[in-house]
Amino acid sequence: MAYNRIKSRDKGPRRNERINAPKVRVVSDDGENLGVLTTQKALEQAKDQNLDLVEVGPNSKPPVCKIMDYSKYIYREKKKLKKNKNKSKQKDMKEFKFSPVIDIGDINTRVRRATEYLEKGHPVRITMYRKGRQSLEQAEKTFNKILTNFSEYSSIEPNPKKEGRNMYITYIKKNGKTENK
Repeated sequence: MAYNRIKSRDKGPRRNERINAPKVRVVSDDGENLGVLTTQKALEQAKDQNLDLVEVGPNSKPPVCKIMDYSKYIYREKKKLKKNKNKSKQKDMKEFKFSPVIDIGDINTRVRRATEYLEKGHPVRITMYRKGRQSLEQAEKTFNKILTNFSEYSSIEPNPKKEGRNMYITYIKKNGKTENK
């Protein structure tokens, strides 16, 4: 039980009395370098300003410590982490499958859903699959009819790719504004 408490308390950089180096390089809250001081003297300066002494560079010799408000520091770090996490989110590829004998109502529904995903920024793959004795000519004719609905979006591949009995093409949203619908 005590192990868990120690471990949860050790998250983040060391601060105040937990800094165990005899001497530290101190930087003030406004970024001014105060030089190398003993840890005790640096702690006294931090307490005089009602701030914390936080170890920001533990791997350097001597360790770099900054006099700052620790709670504000943690808040900014969490905010940065959240911002980076939002930027790095990858959009999921959505795939819509069509067969050569699909009805016009089904085509319209899937095309509408595909354009909704494209507007949200997701890449969309349109796949035409053939079963049994379905002819290649009929599949290509239906596929080209479907692709006319995506003329305002840019495709990753210049032409539809053929892979076995399937044909596919991937679309992404054009940068900037799309053309009038």
